[in-house]
Amino acid sequence: MLEILKEIEKYGFKAYFVGGYPRDKYMGKESTDFDICTNARPEQLEKIFDCDMRYAAYGNVRIIYKDREYEITTFRKDFDYKNYRQPKIEFINNLELDLQRRDFTINTLCIDSNGNYVDLLNARKDIDNKIVKTVGNSDLKIEEDALRIIRALRFASDLNFNLDESLKISIKTYKNNVYLINRDKVNKEINKTKNQKKLKEYLKEFDLLNL
Repeated sequence: MLEILKEIEKYGFKAYFVGGYPRDKYMGKESTDFDICTNARPEQLEKIFDCDMRYAAYGNVRIIYKDREYEITTFRKDFDYKNYRQPKIEFINNLELDLQRRDFTINTLCIDSNGNYVDLLNARKDIDNKIVKTVGNSDLKIEEDALRIIRALRFASDLNFNLDESLKISIKTYKNNVYLINRDKVNKEINKTKNQKKLKEYLKEFDLLNL
């Protein structure tokens, strides 16, 4: 799989696997979550691969490479969230700044084209401690994107991790915002959950069972 990163690098760009695959690999688990981050822009990626460009405005393209789907996203900064979900975006060239916009530290672990882990935000420490923690201030992260509440509960359920105490407080504070965002997005996150029993326990704990 690393050859897809090398292919992007051949054109002078940086590229890393990020999120699910590095996290799962570090934990010794199989993964089907192949996300790549890069400083290449969508129009530049389109010159390298046959891309699905439907979400290119958000810096996101999808490709099929050797019968496997990959999602490739340009490094970006998110700001001025609206409707508890939708940010304005700005493309950037810095990996660490891109990682800082992400939801949870356990999803910031990267793998480079040589197969080495790149861990700028101490993802491995939180994976080792089995803790779901936001990147930066939990109130800010949960208030700006309410879907992160369901994602936090999903990761805690599926990975058998605990929720960081400050994250718990933020979920309790902003839980009603979940009802203000696209219900299909919420249902999609819930349906992704492999441990529905544990998820229901969390939904009950946070008084979200009627979602």
